[in-house]
Amino acid sequence: MALPKLLDAIEALPAFTRLAGAIPGPGGRITIAGLPGSSDAALVAALGRRLGARRFVVVVAETLPDAERWLADLAALQDDEATALYPPREGFGEVEPHLEIAGERVETLERVARGAVRTLITTARAVLERTRLPDVVRTARLELRVGEERRLEELVEHLEMVGFERVDLVDDVAQFSVRGGIVDIYSFGMANPVRLELWGDEITSLRHFDILTQRSKRDADVALVLPVDARQTGVGDGAARGALLDLVPPDTVIVVPAHAPLEAEMRRTWEAARHHIELARRRG
Repeated sequence: MALPKLLDAIEALPAFTRLAGAIPGPGGRITIAGLPGSSDAALVAALGRRLGARRFVVVVAETLPDAERWLADLAALQDDEATALYPPREGFGEVEPHLEIAGERVETLERVARGAVRTLITTARAVLERTRLPDVVRTARLELRVGEERRLEELVEHLEMVGFERVDLVDDVAQFSVRGGIVDIYSFGMANPVRLELWGDEITSLRHFDILTQRSKRDADVALVLPVDARQTGVGDGAARGALLDLVPPDTVIVVPAHAPLEAEMRRTWEAARHHIELARRRG
C-alpha cells in the first residue's frame, strides 16, 4: 500500500522543490547527499510521483539483494503496480536455470513494453547484459481468446518453441499439457493456470483452474502466454541482442546509489564471463 502522506511531506520540503527543478536532461548529472537508511527510496518515490508519466526512472543497484531492498521500499511507498524488478541472469547463456528469476525477467519486460512500469529497479550486472530476451518477449508473446481459431498442432509447436515443458499434468509454471482438445497452460504472469478447449480449430472455452484439484474455477477473458526465455529455438534465432537500457526513453532518470561500487561489480562480471568463455573454448 502506498504512503501518500509521507510523500506529501517530502514534496513539501524546499530542498525537494529545488531538486525537482534541477533534474538534468540526457547526459546530465546531479549528486544528492544526506540520505540515511531508506530515505533514498522515499526520495525516489516522491520524485517518481512528481515526474509522473513524463520521465521514466531506473534505479541501478550494486547487487540483487540491494535491488530487492529497493523494490520492497518502493513498493511500500508508491503504487507497487508501477514498480518492477529486472534481476540479472544467474548463468551466462540465454537459458535461465531458475524459473523464479526467468519469470520475473520476462514479466517485467512485458510490463515495460506496454507502459505499465514507471520505476524499474535493476543491477549493474543486468545493465551489462546483451540478450535476445526483450525482442523474444515482444515477438513471441501470445494472447488467446474465446472465439479465436488456433490449430492445436501450431499451438503445441509454439509452446515448445518458447521453452514450455510438455507434461501429463500441469503443476508448475512453464508447463503445458494436452488431452484431446483440452490444453492446460501455466505461463509466467498467470495467477492461476488456464484451460482452453478447442472445437476443431476454435477456442470455445477459456477458464482458470486450481493447480491442486485440477478443477476449473472461473472464466478467463484472455490468456497471455509469455516465452520462458530466449533460448535458441525458432523464435529466438532471428531476435536481436540488446541491452536493458536500450528499452527506456533517452530522457530516463537513472539513479545510482553513491555508495555502490558499480565499476568494481561490472569488472567482476566481465572477469567471470571471460573465465566461462575460456572454459567453453577448452571444451571445444
